[in-house]
Amino acid sequence: MRIARQAAGAATVLRGAFLRGPGAWRLWQILTRAGLSLAITGLFLWLLSDRLAQIDTAALSRALGRIGPGQWALALALTAVSFWAVGQYDAVVHRHLATGLPGRAARRAGICAIAVSQSLGLGLISGAILRWRMLPGLSLWQATRITAAVALSFLAGWAVVTSVVLLALPAAPFRGTAALGLALALGLAALCIAAPRLPLRPFRWPNAFTLSRLVGLCALDTIAAALALQVLLPADSGLAFASLLPAFLLALGAGLVMGTPGGMGAFEVTFLALMPANAEAALLPAILAWRVVYYALPAMLGAGFALLGPPARLLHPAEPASLPPDARAEAGLIGQSGLDLLPTGRGVWLAGRRGHCLIALLDPMGRHDSATLDHALRSISRTARAEGRMPVLYKAGRRLAARARRRGMALRRIGWDAWIAPADFRLDRAYRAGLRRKLRRAEAAGITVRAYAGGSSSAARPGDTPEAPDWTILDHIAAVWRRSHGPERGFSMGRHDRAHLQAQRLYVAFQRGRPVAYVSFHTAPQEWTLDLMRHLDNLPDGTMHSLVTAALFDAQALGLARLSLAAVTDGAIAPRQSRPDLPGRLLAVVAPETAKDGLYRFKSCFAPRWSPLYLAAPSRPGLVLAALSLWRAITRPPPLLPEIERETSDYGFASASAPWHIADRTA
Repeated sequence: MRIARQAAGAATVLRGAFLRGPGAWRLWQILTRAGLSLAITGLFLWLLSDRLAQIDTAALSRALGRIGPGQWALALALTAVSFWAVGQYDAVVHRHLATGLPGRAARRAGICAIAVSQSLGLGLISGAILRWRMLPGLSLWQATRITAAVALSFLAGWAVVTSVVLLALPAAPFRGTAALGLALALGLAALCIAAPRLPLRPFRWPNAFTLSRLVGLCALDTIAAALALQVLLPADSGLAFASLLPAFLLALGAGLVMGTPGGMGAFEVTFLALMPANAEAALLPAILAWRVVYYALPAMLGAGFALLGPPARLLHPAEPASLPPDARAEAGLIGQSGLDLLPTGRGVWLAGRRGHCLIALLDPMGRHDSATLDHALRSISRTARAEGRMPVLYKAGRRLAARARRRGMALRRIGWDAWIAPADFRLDRAYRAGLRRKLRRAEAAGITVRAYAGGSSSAARPGDTPEAPDWTILDHIAAVWRRSHGPERGFSMGRHDRAHLQAQRLYVAFQRGRPVAYVSFHTAPQEWTLDLMRHLDNLPDGTMHSLVTAALFDAQALGLARLSLAAVTDGAIAPRQSRPDLPGRLLAVVAPETAKDGLYRFKSCFAPRWSPLYLAAPSRPGLVLAALSLWRAITRPPPLLPEIERETSDYGFASASAPWHIADRTA
């Protein structure tokens, strides 16, 4: 009864997905492909008909009977190795796409999906449905993405493994084609290293670490499958594995390309054509036995696991990390820069995945004692290793950098954070004489400042302007600034965007009633951090100083412990000290305005305290790779979501019951 209800639920889901509107065309495409697959299978069986007609069924039965228990057992063991690699394939793809699902669950779902879909055909559809069934935390669209990613990456891995085998074995055919294919694969791998953010939506292009894992798993999978066929051959067949492996890989590729169920027909025609003609009598019984071991038995086991469904412990995935009460103000970057909250066991870390690196930004949120910092460093190292990435610390403070050095990481001081304790801020101090001159010049030019609290209640105070700013004028100011300073940057830097600014503390400068500049601050209960600074050309001297000064006095009135003016690079503070190394030069290229001493002079007017910031990676070459990843992340940020997409993402539809494929297990 339960299976019947599940089947009915599946039919309802598929009917709703494919039979409404444009989905009807997708259903027609699916049916067309299924018919084409069956037609191709029939064509290859027809090509084999002459050979099949000559088979002595009695002799075939006797040949199957001569396969000993040891051969069957060894073939089953090699099949298990092959499917273990298949499961690892899914686990690597899940980690690369950062789905957050446990590796064991991903492996189980991948083995089940491949075991059934390789025998049914239509692998994208059947594999997606089976993964959706086995992973309740996954949507059908996510399951389809993962299935397509696994299929495409396996084809790429098969091409590399086959090319290497054809080139390595002297008697293998198609060596010229193999050399061309391997050169193309190496070119794509180099492209992954140089530009891992390729516009290949809806997929995330794998980095070199992930690619190497996938190719290694593909080699283990295909070689184990070929060995499973080899051990089923008669002992007196005289067929060496070196001659069987190239033919097997090429035949496997023919079956994959044709898309027939189990590669049936295409595999046999290609394999027999590439093997010696006198070996056909020994090969046919072995192929038949291999199909039983490698296709029929796994398909039945996979179908059984699919009917049982996922283990109960997977029905309630872990809750996503949330911001702690003492969250850093820069946590406001999460909605704009593709940053996530990475749980560390004792807190959370603001982190982003870029190319080959898992980049932890600033210090972890929470306690900063040595044990907690060590635990956070171990956590990010484990997460990065699981995802096939390199752990990187960006803008790490002095204590965190010291703990990272003790763990063997390479360090590079990259800048200084300028910050002020608002309670100690006074304009009448002698060391702020330059700031007072700037403020007087701005006042003489008719500059006034208005504050807007945005969406943060912790940033509001009674004197704030109640109405919203004129967004059209602010958009114009940002556009003028871009023409003068170049494209806006991302990752650790905010970009002009209404939704982003509405959640910040905003200060707008007016010259005789006309807006000419603005600054924005990330806000948290105990600190603010300067984010955007945008202005028109020919700005009156002291305007930006007036904006920041107004923010400092407001922070003082609110009793904040800290206001950060953000960081400047090492080169901005000591440009003539020494020639910076490669990571330092790359980071100066990332944001050239931060490397100029003008920004340092501007922040120095406020007499801030200066705290060093560090870049950390597992090795000195890793520092260069980290700097390259940061350069790409900051200078080439992903496009901002249209406002309508951000608004609709906040809404959902309640369901009267649990999804059909887990309904019985959640009762």
